[in-house]
Amino acid sequence: MSHQHFSDVMGRWFECDGKALRRGDSAPSLCLCDICGVPLEQGDHGQCQNLVELVSCEEHRDEGRRRIVAAEMEQAAAFQEAAYAECMKTTEGTPEYYQALEGFILLLFPDCNPPTTVLPEAQRPEAPPDSAG
Repeated sequence: MSHQHFSDVMGRWFECDGKALRRGDSAPSLCLCDICGVPLEQGDHGQCQNLVELVSCEEHRDEGRRRIVAAEMEQAAAFQEAAYAECMKTTEGTPEYYQALEGFILLLFPDCNPPTTVLPEAQRPEAPPDSAG
């Protein structure tokens, strides 16, 4: 007994043999019913109102992966552009500017651990209050 998925690459229905490669997975996994949790290849799921799962058919799997990577890179670039625009519309030297700049840097270098702050020491939240006043 087979079931169908909708190809996110070709835009058509295709027969599935019970396992599909899902986004983020390195190997195909069992197709399960969204409602009852039983494998789609077992039992009658006519009464279960399963959602349509978008996956790439085996013959177009590499193209599907390529499109996902391209879309993720495009989204990352859009976030970077928006963060840079936010930084540029603030007045340099203000706390808002440094906050926007820090957000932009964290988008560029997400693995920065711990994140480097660009705020001057006196403006950092963890800085002790200025006692010279």
